[in-house]
Amino acid sequence: MTFGGCFSREKPLLLVCLSGIMIFILLLSWGGYRLLLDNKTSQLAWNESEVLSRSANVFSREMGHIKRVTLLLRNSVNARLTSKDHTVFSADWEDLVVDEFSQFAQTSSLISQVRWIMPNGRERIRINSQAGVITRVENSQLQDKSDRNYIKNAPRGTENDVYISSLDLNIENKEIVRPFQPTVRGVVKITGDQSGFLVVNYDLSKLFELIRTFSTEEVSLEIVDTTGQWVLAADSSLEWGALLHSNDSRLNIKTHLPIIWQSMNATDGLERVFNNGRLWSFLKQNIDDDVIGTQSEQVSSLYFVARSHSEAFSMWRGRLLLTIIGVAGFSFIAIAWLVWRKITAQFETYRLLTLLQEEKAQAEHANRKLNLTNKRLVDLQDELVETSKLSSLGLMVAGLAHEMHTPLGGVRMAMSSCKVWLDKEIGRSPSDGLDKMNDSLLIADKNLTRALDIVSSFKRIVSDRTAQDAQLFFFHNVLNDIVLTYKSTFKNRVGISLVIECPDDIEMIGYPGAMSQIIQNLFDNAFEYAFQRSAKGQISITASKEKESLIFSFEDSGNGISPDVLDSVFEPLITTGRQNNHTGLGLHLVNQWVYQLMKGRIDLTSEVGVGTKFVFTIPLKLSLEDVAT
Repeated sequence: MTFGGCFSREKPLLLVCLSGIMIFILLLSWGGYRLLLDNKTSQLAWNESEVLSRSANVFSREMGHIKRVTLLLRNSVNARLTSKDHTVFSADWEDLVVDEFSQFAQTSSLISQVRWIMPNGRERIRINSQAGVITRVENSQLQDKSDRNYIKNAPRGTENDVYISSLDLNIENKEIVRPFQPTVRGVVKITGDQSGFLVVNYDLSKLFELIRTFSTEEVSLEIVDTTGQWVLAADSSLEWGALLHSNDSRLNIKTHLPIIWQSMNATDGLERVFNNGRLWSFLKQNIDDDVIGTQSEQVSSLYFVARSHSEAFSMWRGRLLLTIIGVAGFSFIAIAWLVWRKITAQFETYRLLTLLQEEKAQAEHANRKLNLTNKRLVDLQDELVETSKLSSLGLMVAGLAHEMHTPLGGVRMAMSSCKVWLDKEIGRSPSDGLDKMNDSLLIADKNLTRALDIVSSFKRIVSDRTAQDAQLFFFHNVLNDIVLTYKSTFKNRVGISLVIECPDDIEMIGYPGAMSQIIQNLFDNAFEYAFQRSAKGQISITASKEKESLIFSFEDSGNGISPDVLDSVFEPLITTGRQNNHTGLGLHLVNQWVYQLMKGRIDLTSEVGVGTKFVFTIPLKLSLEDVAT
């Protein structure tokens, strides 16, 4: 297996593994990103909740303090007024109230004004407190506050009810006091002969400065009123912008951030929303948390808003993405390298194992071929030994035929002399006994002649096969001698007939021994392969001269040769009768004798179930060059 072939098999598996690794790392990275982002969001949400909780608690605590301080002032004023019998307004009465207001204004830095307002909304007494300086406003400068919400919503019933007004800026003579003073008013009703409303203005500037410090590097705290106006903002230019610039709608959160405003209006507690790349947390806080029942609908509310810094959050998220991408990329490269090494090692192991198996198969194949070759060599050795035995037997037969020929010749001479004498006796005195003796001599002579012919045939076959030089011979003698040896075989195979067409004048110069062995091998193959033991058929032998060549055909009507074997029948050691100890050398030797020794050629045709035909074209006379080679 080549490296290219191995890599071509590795590549699809490597691509599948890398795709799976990439998908796994992407999912893991996305999960890690979402987990860290959720953790960061949870941390931001906790920070924002902490900021909102601290600011709302401080604000609620101050509002409670304002209510208690307002009630305390009312009670102190009532105590002053009831200590003496004052039935009408007098200078002494006003002085008592002014003195009480002045002392009270000094008790808290949040108090900016203390006022006594008549039931009709007209200011009666007003004390201002600015930076610890207490001043009384002249009567000529007192104002009518009947149109103010804190007068309209002031409590009319229980004396202990303190109304905390909505948050707005302090306005005097219809102008906003600068610097801005975010203000709420504590309003309590005073009953009796001097009934009215005690109103205390509380400047929340310092409270807002305190709340502003709750913002962190990651979270900014803002406060928005129910109209969408920023009371406290990270961008100070937005604070009270809608009040100062009523025509500029961008300064109101309703139009500046409509989605956020919609979410704020939908909440009735703590709510969070992610928008514009930042996390927003809202907490709706009533200015007066102590009001219950139907009165709570008239109480103003504020929205405490905590939002993360989008730039810091975006930078953190960008760093997180870069970190995750870097870790994912490194992990992918590392895992891909390990997988590639593993796959390469596996395929290399598989390749080496395959090579080992191929080499093992080749070794087993070579071993089988070696065993087969060895067996064929043993068979060939046995064949050569058998041939040697047959050659020795042939020499013995030749000697025996020579030895038998001499006495048989003597017997024939004696019988010939006897016949001559018997013919003379019959001529002188014929008798039945002499005639019978003459017939007997004729029969004996005929059988003797046959015996001599057989002995001569054996002699000729052996001498031809042992001869090493080309010699003159007649083809029909060679053919007849071989046919004579197979007469007994034809007697045993009665279903097989023999047809021969061979003239007597085919004279050749060549190797009669090799020719006789060719014909013998053809007969052996026909009896062994073409016909079964009890089969019927015909063997036809024809011979003729054509120009300077012998055209000799040997044809049988037997089984035929399979197409798979037909092209290799002349190769050495090829046989279908290996189980019968056939060596597969017969037709190979025929091919060698015809092509190499006799310089001829063989044409073979065969059809399964029809028969096989060999046609030999052999020169009648070999040239000296052919003999030499």
